[in-house]
Amino acid sequence: MQFNPATDIAIFDELFKKRPELNRQNLIADIQRYYLPYAEKLVVIKQTKNSSEGVIIGVSAIQGAGKSTQGEILEVLLKHLGHSAVSRSIDDHYITHAELSQLRQSDPRYIRRGVTHDIPLALSDLTALQQMQNSRPILVSGYDKAVHHGDGDRLRWVNLSEGVTLTAQVLKEELTVNKTLQSIKAIQLASVEYNGAPVELPLNMGSDIPLVDKNLPAALMEFLNHQSGSITITSQDSENAKFSGVGEMVVAKKQLPNAWRLITQKPDFIFYDGWMLGARPVEDESVFSSGLPALEKTEDQAFARDVNQRLADYAPLWQLFSFVNVLYVHDYQVSIKWRDQAEEALRQKGQGMSHEEITEFVHYFWRSVHPAIQIKNLAHESVHTQQVVIINDDHSVGDILTPEQAKQQYP
Repeated sequence: MQFNPATDIAIFDELFKKRPELNRQNLIADIQRYYLPYAEKLVVIKQTKNSSEGVIIGVSAIQGAGKSTQGEILEVLLKHLGHSAVSRSIDDHYITHAELSQLRQSDPRYIRRGVTHDIPLALSDLTALQQMQNSRPILVSGYDKAVHHGDGDRLRWVNLSEGVTLTAQVLKEELTVNKTLQSIKAIQLASVEYNGAPVELPLNMGSDIPLVDKNLPAALMEFLNHQSGSITITSQDSENAKFSGVGEMVVAKKQLPNAWRLITQKPDFIFYDGWMLGARPVEDESVFSSGLPALEKTEDQAFARDVNQRLADYAPLWQLFSFVNVLYVHDYQVSIKWRDQAEEALRQKGQGMSHEEITEFVHYFWRSVHPAIQIKNLAHESVHTQQVVIINDDHSVGDILTPEQAKQQYP
């Protein structure tokens, strides 16, 4: 596989605009040392399988380690090398807001999302991508973490892209909004077309979009509240969407909720990442009482043990992976610093979480799947893990190791 740094780095120009934190010279070095050899391993797997099915790669990393950015880099690089790829996240497969609210009624310890995924939906999504035929576009799930004051939801909606046409209507219905069941107006998706051909809508897409503050722009909510019939939604251009009904309105796509995504090209490679991806239950649960950060209290240790048992439900999902890459952060507590840095810009605007809130937020996820327990085990375990990439405190790519080497160097 050839990559000429002098000319081929231009394939990443759009990514450099999207990710200004990326350093051009550092990326060139990382492509030669890490991304190209990684891509070569994956192409060999694809060729060895001798099948039209896509290859699913699991990417496990704690929050803030850069798994999404790496997925974007690999998509661009593999396209340059003649292969199609798509990136997905286990975050796309959280249970709905209504289901999370119901879970809390039986177990109020689930104060946030966590090990709360719709595993059958994840299996269906990944299998559909793996077995996709080029002539038939498919919809795959998305999740909006911002709605319901940050509690998140899976919404019965489709992200607009070129060629996509949606029809919808505004109806009053019973929906769980901000953790309570309410009778409220919502925009209900009726149909999806791609280049004039109908697209089949999956079952259990999620909730219709309630017309409440912060879900949609105020001007769009006012427009929708005056609609009584069918509404058509199309792409005005790459940045904007047009709503047509009684009158017309143009809205920036980035102001609309994140939802389902139409995939129109069969992927050779499917990258599936997650903060707890690949985690398996530990047998010796005394480790939860060993004084690790976020597990100091007896009640927190009990929660960690309970969640540990739930991890067995994920085994069918993990079995889909042909290759597992662990982005390993040995000093995992740096993730609190990373999150604090990311929130600083929001705090300057009077938004964002305080340092104490960030610590509690991160610790909740550590109580669910701990970086020094299940994720460390994954990095050391050669049966299921094929590659371990050390992520340095400055987010740079460090050593590329086998699980055996990771166990020796980071016991």
